[in-house]
Amino acid sequence: MIKLIAFDMDGTLTDSGRLIVTYINKTLAHYGRPALPAGQILRHVGHGGRNLLLGVMQESGFSAEIEEIFAVYDALYQKDPSGLVTAYGGVREMLQTLGSRKIRRVVLSNRPHNQTLLICGAVLPDCLDEIYGQRPGIPMKPDPTALQMILKENGIQREECLYMGDMHYDVDVARNAGVRSVGCVWGLGGEEQVQAADFVIHAPMELIGVIEKLNKEEHHAGIQI
Repeated sequence: MIKLIAFDMDGTLTDSGRLIVTYINKTLAHYGRPALPAGQILRHVGHGGRNLLLGVMQESGFSAEIEEIFAVYDALYQKDPSGLVTAYGGVREMLQTLGSRKIRRVVLSNRPHNQTLLICGAVLPDCLDEIYGQRPGIPMKPDPTALQMILKENGIQREECLYMGDMHYDVDVARNAGVRSVGCVWGLGGEEQVQAADFVIHAPMELIGVIEKLNKEEHHAGIQI
């Protein structure tokens, strides 16, 4: 039986693209640099805030001490973490359905931990059981360490968990942790990024059907045994 779903955040649960582009360009403006188009920024998303900034600095042709520029960028989130962020259509309904079925709902993002907490708390209040961003000393996805920690802390076996995301490294972290993956095509990555997932869905509520299918198959297998 599926007992826990772990989710990526940006591009999976939340439509965060406008916020990322806006805050990156405000950070660049702080250093007197011109704004970059969305495509040049968003292609660096998913590998953590500092790697995003390193990619953007390379695109913009300047350099700064990474902790200094990260502090400027992070301060924007502290002031307004969610003004330009929305949940994708159907996400709240999907999360509420999971909760009503006693399935744990956990976010595991490569975004810095404090930003992940702020955004989820503002955009998806009372819809999640645990929220984890990138934390010091814990490798980022696709390293399986953080996902394995979540399973251990919740007493969940690998076959009782699904991991859902919109990028190839979301598929990879699931595989590396030995859990099944669900790729969503509405996010930043698109279908090409998640075509190797165990399941590919086109709307959030389709996840409920995936869970029901897996639970039914397990039930039938148990009867046969």
